[in-house]
Amino acid sequence: MADSDEEQIEALKQQVDDWSSNTTQCTTISLTTANTKPITSFQPAFTYPIFGEEESVFGYQDLNIELSFRAHDLRPRCAVSWARKWEGDGEAEVKATDIQEAIAEFLPESAFSDDGPTLNEDTKSWTPPGEKIESYERDGKNCEIWVSSLADERARTLVENMAILVPLFIEGGTILQLSQDWSTRRWKVFLLYHVNPEPAKRTSPYELVGFGTSYRVFTLPNSRDSQTEDETSMTLNGGVSLESLIPSPDGSAPQVSSQASPLDLPSRERLSQFLILPPYQNAGHGQALYNTMYTHLTTPFNVRELTIEDPNEAFDDLRDLCDLLYLRSHVPEFAALRINQDVPTPLLGLNDKIPVDLIIDGASRDRIRKETKIEARQFGRLVEMHTLSFIPPAKRSRSRITRKEKSSNADDRAYYFWRLYTKQRLFIHNRDQLIQLEREERGEKLEAALDSVQEGYSAMLEKVEARSQPVARTGPANGKAKTKRKADSGMEDEETVLGAAKPTTQRKRKVVREDSEDGDVDEDGDEGMGVVPNGSGRKKVRMS
Repeated sequence: MADSDEEQIEALKQQVDDWSSNTTQCTTISLTTANTKPITSFQPAFTYPIFGEEESVFGYQDLNIELSFRAHDLRPRCAVSWARKWEGDGEAEVKATDIQEAIAEFLPESAFSDDGPTLNEDTKSWTPPGEKIESYERDGKNCEIWVSSLADERARTLVENMAILVPLFIEGGTILQLSQDWSTRRWKVFLLYHVNPEPAKRTSPYELVGFGTSYRVFTLPNSRDSQTEDETSMTLNGGVSLESLIPSPDGSAPQVSSQASPLDLPSRERLSQFLILPPYQNAGHGQALYNTMYTHLTTPFNVRELTIEDPNEAFDDLRDLCDLLYLRSHVPEFAALRINQDVPTPLLGLNDKIPVDLIIDGASRDRIRKETKIEARQFGRLVEMHTLSFIPPAKRSRSRITRKEKSSNADDRAYYFWRLYTKQRLFIHNRDQLIQLEREERGEKLEAALDSVQEGYSAMLEKVEARSQPVARTGPANGKAKTKRKADSGMEDEETVLGAAKPTTQRKRKVVREDSEDGDVDEDGDEGMGVVPNGSGRKKVRMS
């Protein structure tokens, strides 16, 4: 290649660099009062869902993208400015990126118009859609949590207003598609607000802190579980059968009571989106919102359990912390679970099935999980964390359990049985990958995975012990001794973004799975086994 060609290439690269802008760095998000007075501002975690993998646009110098939202109803405004815009050099038909066109898919049309709210608009009497279900005080500020069905037009408009926050903060998050009335009735939005007791004149006292969404999926009875006749009955409240909702073969509409609703069928609630805005993170709001959502969503009798849609590590930590604190503090039967060190040796043969129900009381575990409605795998992990906590850290070593169940030290025996118990769940969870390996390698990988899981549990238990202030709940649910999770736990939470980790230079893409609607979801991937996305929408397992 001639020197002149290399010079031209270098000149072209320099020109591209001079006219390119990083969209994450040049985007500012603001919350404002109704009269556009700024309350707080922050930057997005990433912008690749809008501007592409490189998070870069061409054709501008000193680019500024300003997204502002009225803090109470999240009505958005988008303003784009720059010092210079690329006009072309006459030699190539290269145009500047149309920024408004790229953003328009994620914002309502009103965000780009001049017909926005007037400075004199009175929003002082505005209240969030739905009903208030929780209130607490944090750092001297009053906070409220409201819930509304997305069948409510005000709630649906608010969700549409803030839709762009999902791809800007939730890794792999997508905007809700709520065109059908039935879909909106399945969905709920939970809104967490600061409430200013002395707002400015004609200004709403509500300032959004975070939000969560959930939707309901219907489930058939699980034949593996023991259930009563009422629990397996596919009828609505009031005795209306499921078949009565299905159209007749001749196409005529079903004849049912106007009070009948499919929402009364046996269901699972699935938490879909969860976000605490950056200025309000690490202040306990994530715990408050999660605990409130859990209580509200699991209270109906026909809801079997609460599941989570594609959680990230930060949300997993928040969930583990909240669930474990509650179970240990307010479910005595869970707090009493211990490792049984007296399992008969004849039941521990190499080819025998691990007696997990003898190691940790199986009947108690089933009872607790059913009453608390915690998803099966999550509950299993919580049992493992809880029982591990009674083994001193200095005794959690493989080198101490060479004599297995015959060890004279009680902690060593407990640790041996704990590893045996946890190993069984890990094997089942990763069975499809492990059975492809030779027996010796399979054992090595399983032991390594168990070591990794134990390390994570130990880190979580340190947080639990440091923040073991009781989480109060009150009031019976479904006739059981279930209590309400109190929002004001007084503890800090990690960054609480469902489906997204803290912004890093290397992002983990969301893995798309074809999950069944029965709620049997592999929520967290292949635990401890080095799961990585392979770009095909399916999981590739790297044993490392």
